[in-house]
Amino acid sequence: MAALAIFALTLLGHDAAGLARRRAPLRHRLLRYSAACIVLGASALLHAVAVAVDDPNAILALAGFLLWLGGLALLLLAFTVERFPVASRRAAQVVEAAVAAFF
Repeated sequence: MAALAIFALTLLGHDAAGLARRRAPLRHRLLRYSAACIVLGASALLHAVAVAVDDPNAILALAGFLLWLGGLALLLLAFTVERFPVASRRAAQVVEAAVAAFF
């Protein structure tokens, strides 16, 4: 599971590290962000449930589920960029702000 989390952090950190200075199209950025959120959320959810069988960490499981759900929402927005351009841009800005805050 740690490898999945490292993979997702690499996807998110790609923009924050300045490796991709040219702007990727919005659809590609949303797909990358959704993949990272889905992998991180699923990793946190599985870690919270699988590690402590007797007393699962409910807060970590909830955070993982919400992150996974947010990744699914980004995935849906990535396929409907033309129909909802404002919502897609705002979602990408929110994720980029969160990446800038954490990296």
